[in-house]
Amino acid sequence: KENVRKIKKAMKIKNEKPPIYDQIVQAGMNPSLNAIYTYGDSIYVPSGRTLPDDIIKHEETHCVQQGSDPDAWWSRYLDDPYFRIQQETEAYAVQYDFICETTKDRNWRDKTLRRMAGALSGSMYGNVIGSQSAYFMIKNKAKTKR
Repeated sequence: KENVRKIKKAMKIKNEKPPIYDQIVQAGMNPSLNAIYTYGDSIYVPSGRTLPDDIIKHEETHCVQQGSDPDAWWSRYLDDPYFRIQQETEAYAVQYDFICETTKDRNWRDKTLRRMAGALSGSMYGNVIGSQSAYFMIKNKAKTKR
C-alpha cells in the first residue's frame, strides 16, 4: 500500500482512450463505454467521468504492476487471460480493502464485492471465470477478512 499511495501523486488522469486501445479491441476484449485504463503513470477515462477514490486505488495497483514497462505488461495482459484475471483480482482486492476501510455497512461492502466479481467474470475481461469464483478470489486476496 505504501507504493500505491506514493504513486497516486504522480498519476495523471486523461479523458481520452489509452494508446493501446486498438490492441485491446483486437484482442477480443469488450470494454464498456465507461471502462477505465491505466497505462504507465496515467489513468485513461474516455467517458470523462469523475473517478471515486476506490477506483483510483484499483488503477494505482495496475500502475505498480506495470512497473517501468507498461507495453510488456499490456502485451501479456492481452495475450494471457489467466495473467489478466490474476492482475485484476489483485487490483479489485486493493479496491475492496479500501472500501472496507471507509465503509462500515457490511451489506454495502458485500454488494460492492459482488459487483466487482460480476465485472471480473464478465465480457470486459473475456468471460474467463464464473462470478462465484471471482467473488472468492477477490475476497481471499484482500487483506480485509470480514
